[in-house]
This record gives sequence, structure tokens and C-alpha cells, in this order.
Amino acid sequence: MSFPDVIGQSHVVQTLVHAVEGKRVAHAYLFSGMRGVGKTTVARILAKAMNCHQGPTPTPCAECQSCVEIANGQSFDVMEIDGASNNSVEDVRSIRETIKIGPAKGTYRLYIIDEVHMLSTAAFNALLKTLEEPPAHVIFIFATTEVHKIPQTILSRCQHFSFRRVPVRTITEHLQHIVTQEAITISPHGLETTAKAADGSLRDALSLLDQIVAFAGKTVADHHVDTVLGNIPNELRREMLHAVVARDPARALEVVWAVGDQGGDLHRFLGDLVEDVRSLVVLKISPKSLERLGLSEVLNREEEEAVTALTVDDLQRVFEILTQTQDHLKHTEFPSYVLEMAAIKVCQLVTLKTTESESHTGVTKGVKDTKTTSQTRAPQTATREQAPRVSKPVAAPRPKAQVSADPKSARSEGSSEAAIPKGKEVTHKAPLSIDWAELVERVGVKKPNLASYLVRGVPIKVEHGIVMIAFSDNSDRCRELMARDDNQKYVQDVCRTLCGTAVELKFVRLAKSSEPVKTIGELSQERHEEQAQNLRDRTLTHPSVRMVLDEFGGQLQEVCEDRVQEGEPQ
Repeated sequence: MSFPDVIGQSHVVQTLVHAVEGKRVAHAYLFSGMRGVGKTTVARILAKAMNCHQGPTPTPCAECQSCVEIANGQSFDVMEIDGASNNSVEDVRSIRETIKIGPAKGTYRLYIIDEVHMLSTAAFNALLKTLEEPPAHVIFIFATTEVHKIPQTILSRCQHFSFRRVPVRTITEHLQHIVTQEAITISPHGLETTAKAADGSLRDALSLLDQIVAFAGKTVADHHVDTVLGNIPNELRREMLHAVVARDPARALEVVWAVGDQGGDLHRFLGDLVEDVRSLVVLKISPKSLERLGLSEVLNREEEEAVTALTVDDLQRVFEILTQTQDHLKHTEFPSYVLEMAAIKVCQLVTLKTTESESHTGVTKGVKDTKTTSQTRAPQTATREQAPRVSKPVAAPRPKAQVSADPKSARSEGSSEAAIPKGKEVTHKAPLSIDWAELVERVGVKKPNLASYLVRGVPIKVEHGIVMIAFSDNSDRCRELMARDDNQKYVQDVCRTLCGTAVELKFVRLAKSSEPVKTIGELSQERHEEQAQNLRDRTLTHPSVRMVLDEFGGQLQEVCEDRVQEGEPQ
């Protein structure tokens, strides 16, 4: 083996090759990096390069007596020492005595000390003087996985090379080269999965490949790889993501139970989910990174329609919950319970956000400012004699508002309708009106994903039997899904039920405009917050509430409207 055979450490190889060629080899080197990235291998190659009968040369022949003895670990001129078991001052003193002896057959004597960070402080101190002024025929090569434990006095006397983690693609290509030579049949996905499981270690990847071939033989299927590596089937991970999008906690629990029934590692499953969500966030921000993330076969997000319903903010919230759950799993005796509660939480988190976006929706024609519009509406509970009930955290009411259109948009692409002038109020005298919140709720009964797409639209026009909803460029996928024949017909039927008359539904692209526009969800959220504040203000000014607060020195925590059920006395 020579320098060109080293995988993934070109920055180290190039420097050492130039040093050998220019006869500028240092007297001490420190190789640091994670396990299995080639530290000891490069040290042996450097020993061959320095003691080859044709050298020193960056291309040792691998045939002379010196190269063969070094490769077999039988060379008297290359001493490989385990720092973990030879870490005392006496061991270092013996090294100081032997370095005075010249090389037996080669030109140099090389001391390769592996896991050098295990040396004691006294041993390091004993090595300092020798390391600073060694004999001309001696080269020290230290290898460590924990460079932070090396004293600075040692670091300053060495040339330090940091070995990098080997990229997944590089490991995959090397494994492909090996299986081709060995006539082993395995899919690219299987090789990629093996490379990922190695976590940047080429040595671990080769060990895993040997284990997989020993289990499956010369023909390796993907399920063989999953069995040996203990991977959770991808179908369960996709099912969990679908449950989150569909806001179905029961479905998510079924996935967790299925993982346990199959004997899967819950920590591993949770880690895979974290990786999936992270990949989705990256793809949302940078769609061109699909190939870089290696998701072409495992999780092809271009074909996952359900994922379109989740925004970057949604995914980041899910990511935070899952990573917090990872920490909890490390310190609990009931990992399955913790994962079950996390699965329920991520589903309800999206439910809460969507509910806030769908409820309290109001967009009125001929009004420039939604906030001003909602302020001019007369409060529905202002005439009530009873004070609203005061309680600890209880969900606020979900009032429904009849709305008709949103004029805050210019002409929409793909539509021949006249543009609505910016900054001007337009009043339509059309009897047609739609309760957007009710529309979203009814659509979500059978098709919750479709409802989550709908709240991202901007109402443009509701008149003369035409309902027009626009989507921005970054919601183009939502518009395409909504415009499908079956989806459009379903939403159109719900609109007809709400309006009591036949309507024509159009989904168009929102024209680019410098004036910001608000989606149905954003307008709904604003109105919800304003109504909650109005209800709180009315409660604080009520004489009975003021008397109780003043008498007991209390504070108002939460307010919810005491709705009178049908048939009950007022």
C-alpha cells in the first residue's frame, strides 16, 4: 500500500509526498482524527517511504525486504507502541535508551506510538527533551483520537496533521470498487446505507461490509443490510412523517408500537427521524440539495406530497421536540413511553398551529387594513348581562366570521380577470360570501392535508359565482395540488354547500408585488389575537370581575367565553 491508496485524506498525503520528495521530513509528527480514518496506515506508508531500498521515495516499491518487513510488522527499524498499555515513565525511559542505537537495515528508525494521549503526565515530561532533539536517524509518529489531551509542550514540537472524517460518497465509491472486484451483488442504496452507518470511518465501513457479506452471501438484498445494521424500515419513518402531517396522534402511536414489536432500537429510530426532519428543512430552503443529502431512494421528497403542508417553521418545531426527546431517552427507564409522548406532541403541535391559522379567518371586500375592519365590528357579547367566566388556561373561543374577498393583490398570473388597483378600495355589491374558517374546517374533515394547503392561499375574488384563491411562488406546489381535478371538485362542492349556489373555483398564481399580502392563516391569526385581547379587556372592565380582583388581590390568568348551549336559558 502506498500514498495514492489512502482514501479521503488528500491534504495529508500531498504534504507528506512533497516532504519526502524535497527531503524535508520532520523529526516528529502528530496524526489526530477519529477512529478508522487512516492514521496508523499513513504512518506505516511513511515508514516504507523512508526505509525503502529505492528511497527515501514517495512511491515505495513494496517488494524490497524493508517494505515487506514493515508491511508484515516484522521490521526492527519500525517500532509500533501502544500508548494505552505503555504509558509509564519507565516505558518512555526505555525508548530514550533504544533511540541511541542506529537502524538495523534501513536508513531511519521510526517510533509509531498509537493512542499517545494515554501517556501519563510524567511520561510526557520525560519525552520532552528527546522529542525536541532526537538523533538524526529517528522519526517519531504519534497517533491519537483525542488531540485535546496532548500537552501543548508536545504539540509545539510536532508537525500536526488533522485527519478528516471520510465523506459518505467517498466511502460508497470505495465500497463499490471492492464489491465489483469481489463479484458481490449489492444495490447502491445498500452501499450508501452501510457507508452512513460507518459514520465517517472507512475501517468501520469495511468491517460492516464483511459482516453483511458473511450474513447474506454474494447476493445482498436491502433487507439483509437493514437486518445486520439494525436499521428501522424506511416505511415506518415515512409513516411517522405522514402521521405528523395528517395530525393523527393515533397513527403515530401505531408506528412507535410497530418499531417496538419488530425489536427495533428506539434511540436509532428517533435518530433517523431527526435526520429526516433535518433533511426536509434543508430541502425546503435549498431544493437543489437532494442529491447532496443522499435522499434520492430513501426519502424522495419531490414525490412526498404530504410534506408540502409543513413549513420550515413547522419542521423546526418538530426538530426541537425530537432532539429534546433524544436527551430524555438517555436518562429514562421507560424509553417507549417517552417516545410515545413525543409522537403525540409533534402531531398536536402541528394541529395547534393549523387550528390557529384556520380559525377566526376574516377578509372583507373594500377594506385596506384588516385590523381596522375587525375593530369596527360590534362585539357579539357586548350586550350580555353576565360577565365572561374567568378560569385558568382554557382555550379561547373560535368565532366564525362571514367574509367575501381580499382586495390586497394585483392581477394574478394565469387569470384574465382585471387587476385590483393597489392602495385603492374596491367595493363589490355581490351577495356571494364565504366563511373561510368554515370552508377550511369542512375541507379538513375528509382531507386534512388539503386544508393545510388551503390556509396558505390568498383570497382574491368572491363574486358573480367565481371564487378565486392565489398562491405565492414558494407555494406553487400547493397550488398544483389544489388544482388537481379531484381536489378542486371536492373544494368546489364544499364552497357550493356554504354559498347555497353553484360556484366556479379557480386557483391561480399570485402576481409578484412590492406590497405584502397576507394569507388566510395570517389574517386569521391576527383576528384571533385581537378578539382574545378584546375579550380580556371587556372582562377586566366588568364590575364583578374588578370587585373580585380588588378584594383578593388576584390577577387575571385566562379568559374564555361562556357560550350558552342551544336550549339552555339565557
